[in-house]
Amino acid sequence: MAPSTFNLFFTGRDDPRHWVIIGEDTKPVLICFETPELGGMSSVKTTVFRNDREHVASFEWAPGNHLGRASIGRRYLPMSQLVASSNTGRCFTSADGQRYEWRPSQSSYHLYAPGNRHIAIYTLQPQATPVGPAHGILQYTFSHDLLLLESLLALSLNRWIDIHGM
Repeated sequence: MAPSTFNLFFTGRDDPRHWVIIGEDTKPVLICFETPELGGMSSVKTTVFRNDREHVASFEWAPGNHLGRASIGRRYLPMSQLVASSNTGRCFTSADGQRYEWRPSQSSYHLYAPGNRHIAIYTLQPQATPVGPAHGILQYTFSHDLLLLESLLALSLNRWIDIHGM
């Protein structure tokens, strides 16, 4: 039997530090990336909330909007560990010890699990959706809350790096 494919829609601004992600896998999913506009302040923090404003992660950006430190639950790591270089993209090691890799293509990013298994695709695709206008969609074939969060954090950083040429 083929695995189920779940859809998450990226609404709000097309800015990886201000995403509103909504959809459903085995349950409803709502994830918000919020970054205050501080106008010249050297320290910027992106806070990630799930569902009913439950704080699940954050990015503490280094001065000049460079990669700083990430917190995922009680785990702290350099943001660069979520976008480590690989031969074909950028990879991260999940809390489960497995290595996952986001690989960019023209207007999408593909997520691969160990064994070169394709488990997700994020597509930049403006469209009308059941939740209103969206600028992107993530289609994925796994049901694991922490892996989904880590994947979205890594995707956010991949998009940020690619948009800003870092």
